[in-house]
Amino acid sequence: MSPLRRLAAWPKQGHPTVLALGLLVTVGYIVLSRDFGTTRDEPIRNAFGEHVLAYWAGGSAAFPGGPHLRVYGGLFDVSALLVHEVLGGDLWTNRHYVNAAFGGIGILAIGLFAARLFGTPVGVGTVVLLALSPRFLAHAMNNPKDAPFAALCSVALLSFTLLRATPPFVTWPGAIAIGLALALPLNVRPAALLYWGYLGLTVGVLALGARDFSLRTMMAAAARLAAITAIMLLAGCVTWPWAQGNPFVRPFEALFALSDFRWPGRVLFQGEVVSALNVPPTYLPVLLSLTIPPVVLAGAVASVVALVSGRRHRLLMLGLWFVVLFPIVTAIVKGSTLYNGWRHMLFIYPPLVVLAALGWHAVWECTRDRAIRAAVAALFAIGCAEPLWFVVRDHPNQVVYFNVLAGGPRGAAGRFELDYWANSYLQAMRWCHELAHASGTPLVVAGTPQRVVRFDARRFPAIAAARLRRGEHHLELRLLRSELGRSAADRRGVLHAVRMADGTPLAIVVPGPRWREVRDRVRPHLEPAQTSRASR
Repeated sequence: MSPLRRLAAWPKQGHPTVLALGLLVTVGYIVLSRDFGTTRDEPIRNAFGEHVLAYWAGGSAAFPGGPHLRVYGGLFDVSALLVHEVLGGDLWTNRHYVNAAFGGIGILAIGLFAARLFGTPVGVGTVVLLALSPRFLAHAMNNPKDAPFAALCSVALLSFTLLRATPPFVTWPGAIAIGLALALPLNVRPAALLYWGYLGLTVGVLALGARDFSLRTMMAAAARLAAITAIMLLAGCVTWPWAQGNPFVRPFEALFALSDFRWPGRVLFQGEVVSALNVPPTYLPVLLSLTIPPVVLAGAVASVVALVSGRRHRLLMLGLWFVVLFPIVTAIVKGSTLYNGWRHMLFIYPPLVVLAALGWHAVWECTRDRAIRAAVAALFAIGCAEPLWFVVRDHPNQVVYFNVLAGGPRGAAGRFELDYWANSYLQAMRWCHELAHASGTPLVVAGTPQRVVRFDARRFPAIAAARLRRGEHHLELRLLRSELGRSAADRRGVLHAVRMADGTPLAIVVPGPRWREVRDRVRPHLEPAQTSRASR
């Protein structure tokens, strides 16, 4: 069947269910994105998007924001700027709308991928598990690199379903579609070249299965792969000014440069502060096991059991596990620089969720007993309820999700990084705005990182941002990335704390150098505990 006929046949196979669910999730994500704050990376990424637009208008390909950023593409940033031009209003809110839309597209794409290969139930399970994963949800709101890249990698995987088992394994229309699909994530990060490699491996496996090694067949397949490569590299540099200088070489240079990226910062891991240049080999495995919902972990384990037991889809499952594990193993073996959890590996999470959904479905199919199937369905529902409850209860701080193995955020505090991107500053600033509005006293705030405070403050007319070092602020925001327990938020002088539902503090508001000027006016509007501190 041709690729176009396959696409036309999808509605008959029940894919509208996955499509409708994916679109519903996308709309929900966009609505939720309004509640998320500006992150550390967003200002520089927005500047890069402006640079790409200026380059298209005849400007220089050299980005003044720093040479290390030339190894990234600007598809998401340009998209966000164009949407902002249409919508107007707050730039960062509009960026979050686009960020969430990308996240929804990724969920839809990987759901359709799962349904196409394994059936509608697995597709629906994939959408549900991925949409309810707190950390994926959080990154989809305001992570301008890792989340769009993960979403577009899912689109690339979906395009692989256009391949067929008989030579030359893909039609010319299919080759064009796959080339364009691979170009999308390449316009964000050069790691998209991994999927070009996966495509080559897949075609090689199909060739072995077809057992047709005639020169004509091999030349036909090679011609299509060459076309896919050319389309990917040329179209993949459209929003990447530096790579346009040599689109057939520079994407590969960028990939090797990023694999040896040397960020000199330090991270908190298992209660110790370690260099990001020298994290232990257990860094990724430990954090993945502690920040992925148990329902996904259980499904992944079940998929391994199904794989070993020789059930259906064995070759496809092996391929997916390779897609998941290869980047992780490579990063560990190379000793790659790692920080901020596993956000740089976010693109391996959608295929892992497919495996988890497939694992749960395999458990369901292993018996025809209604009672056992009812028990499996109940376990799956209970498993989904845990991350759902966290998403609802701890909104909009889902990025701080830790599962029961870590003891939740409270158990992780002091052992692992919490709100490393200062997303909670928006909530702290909302409290400052409400205090200023209630007291009729405009307030000036400051904090680190300064750019996050500056851009978040623009959402609130009753407050203004100032530079921390100038000492012109009434209130100061402090991020508790690695503070122990509740004591940090209860110490002397704290006026307000942003907390998780279990009481774990993420950020605090304390008096600034000019607090005494406004103290008497705002004191009546503080809570009793805050009033006693304000008098000090």
